[in-house]
Amino acid sequence: MRPRTRGLVWLVWRQHRAAFWAGLALFAAVAAYIVWQRTQMVGYVRTHGIEGCADWQTYCHGNRSDPLTGALMHLRDAYRTPLLHTGRLLIALPALIGVFVGAPLFARELESGTHQLVWTQSVSRTRWLVAKLALPLVAVLAGITVLAALYTWWWRAARAQFPDIAWGTAVPFDATGPAAVALAPLSFFLGAATGLLLRRTLPAMAVTLGATVAVQYGLGALRPHLMTPRTVVSDATGAFSRVPTEIFYTSWRGMVDGFLTRTGEKIPGDSCSSAVGGDAWNRCLTRLGATRREYEELHPASHFWPMQWIQAGICLAVAAALAAFCVWWIRRRPARKEAV
Repeated sequence: MRPRTRGLVWLVWRQHRAAFWAGLALFAAVAAYIVWQRTQMVGYVRTHGIEGCADWQTYCHGNRSDPLTGALMHLRDAYRTPLLHTGRLLIALPALIGVFVGAPLFARELESGTHQLVWTQSVSRTRWLVAKLALPLVAVLAGITVLAALYTWWWRAARAQFPDIAWGTAVPFDATGPAAVALAPLSFFLGAATGLLLRRTLPAMAVTLGATVAVQYGLGALRPHLMTPRTVVSDATGAFSRVPTEIFYTSWRGMVDGFLTRTGEKIPGDSCSSAVGGDAWNRCLTRLGATRREYEELHPASHFWPMQWIQAGICLAVAAALAAFCVWWIRRRPARKEAV
């Protein structure tokens, strides 16, 4: 490493060491909490012999689940809420990273004019930008990867006992696996690019927060379409008796459902949403040719990891584009000396 580069990295470390130690303390506290909660939960599950058991199962390890209902209910009361709240915290972390790490990274220096000192020390703008980005990015990726791995470890031990938490919803999907890791650099580069453009710290932080929330909302809306869902169809009475019960409880449901016509055409369930009253609703379905056969589109549990990697790929591609934009923007700035 060149001496000037080492000096630049040292300068970046000196500027952000307080934020680094604060972030390290936060990550360590959350990691310790996850490990403690999972340890307590797994210990309770093993003590009461309910590994892999869920309240929808008639039999658990060869025995009827009725005697275990109390243990499952206590497990739900004691650990379901902490699991969800921790997941929500991990979802909020990318936004916090973008707002408090990414946005001020350049905006603060451009606003105060301190970047001029560095640029006059024979340090190119590109090298300055890369050094400013690299150190916080490595720290952020290391921390969020550890937390995502720990939360995934916790979720995998709990998912059988909490089948009511759909795996495709924000919690746990955006808090586990590569999807959780990829959101962090996306928010970070979004904040950095916003800071370069606005050159004002507070406006950059506000815009980054709104943009990150919009991105997470957009990913949630896009998620059902990342893979082709599986369609299950009922019998002539409207019962899904041919579909294994486990499919319903382990799949991500609620995307699209409705009725079939005699020719097999799908009629979405909300086609008659404007009809008021049961009779009007039935007349509407009859007019559309609906039968008593129902259908539902769902994502089986086998779609979880492929969808994780697809979403992570989208986030990383956008993050890479934002990083390239930062380099392009800093290079195209006029060479004239700016007023401080």
